[in-house]
Amino acid sequence: MQDFFALPRHELEGLCERLELPLIHAKTLFRAVYKEGLKALSAPPSLPQRLRQTLEDGYACNEASIAKESCSRYDGTVKFLIRLSDGSLVESVLMPEKKRITLCISSQVGCAQACTFCYTGRMGLKRQMSAGEIVAQVWLASQWIAQHPEWLAERDFPSFTKLSNIVFMGMGEPLDNVQEVSRALHILSDPWGLNLALRKISVSTAGHLEGMAVLLKEFPDLSLALSLHATTERERSQLMPINRRWPIGEVLSFLRAHYETRAKDRSLLIQYTVIRGVNDGERHARELIELLVGLPVKVNLIPLNEVEPSRFQGPEPGSLEAFRDRLHEAGLRVMVRYSKGQDIEAACGQLVIKNTPSSDRADRALPS
Repeated sequence: MQDFFALPRHELEGLCERLELPLIHAKTLFRAVYKEGLKALSAPPSLPQRLRQTLEDGYACNEASIAKESCSRYDGTVKFLIRLSDGSLVESVLMPEKKRITLCISSQVGCAQACTFCYTGRMGLKRQMSAGEIVAQVWLASQWIAQHPEWLAERDFPSFTKLSNIVFMGMGEPLDNVQEVSRALHILSDPWGLNLALRKISVSTAGHLEGMAVLLKEFPDLSLALSLHATTERERSQLMPINRRWPIGEVLSFLRAHYETRAKDRSLLIQYTVIRGVNDGERHARELIELLVGLPVKVNLIPLNEVEPSRFQGPEPGSLEAFRDRLHEAGLRVMVRYSKGQDIEAACGQLVIKNTPSSDRADRALPS
């Protein structure tokens, strides 16, 4: 059976053409699955019998489900443990903000990059996720929001509020799985489906240069987030092994060339995890400013979210503020980004799959 969640609308329209049926049926089915939350593909009453039978014989929505949910008592963040069809587990995080609801999703089971300060990197890479599994995370979260009006009400959202933003900042390096991520982007942004504007979707990378070239060629105005975390090649290579393959100088040169051709309102998000005694000094601030010359950037300073065991510590408040002020004085757009969901281990760098207790293993499969 093929996974419907991995099927872009143009391929479904191709199926309709082969069956000599109007293309509107592809739009009808997309709307039923993604806007109305159906997983029974033959359910829309207007579908012709030939299309119904073809769908029943060859297609189904994958069986990803919410195995566990944890809600922060401080900020309302919800962390989902998602069980995939083969039993693999990944995590996604639902984050309520003042005027939007953002979902942080995973693109791999584990991660191969082994960044020294990131808990997810300790897992290693278990396998790639399919486009359908990536999309399923968003479908599940959308249905969860619809079924929990009290969660919306507690945060002063109107009852009709839907998911508005997606960030590929969960488990995995998205551009290490760029073909499936690209396929998922087509589905997530489809106006007959979830209809998420590409400007509202951000893809994070540790500096996967080959993947960036592929992704930005297909989606030139996509929001990109570069995880930088160090200011010299040597120091970055120590923190982030990917730098040995694609040095940050080469990555930034590529991005300068790309953003020269984009509209003036398009900018690159720089993510910089601030680690005490490692990258938070005056020298680092000065080098970061020099490194970003000529790029339209917004810098997010992320105080390290500590995990045990680790030799790294979060920054002192005073050094963090001084670092921020130094960047601001140099004319950079900068803000300190305090991660949500820290009490449920849902913050940046904390996502990892541990052994799940038997009491947590009852799946919360959502209705079709």
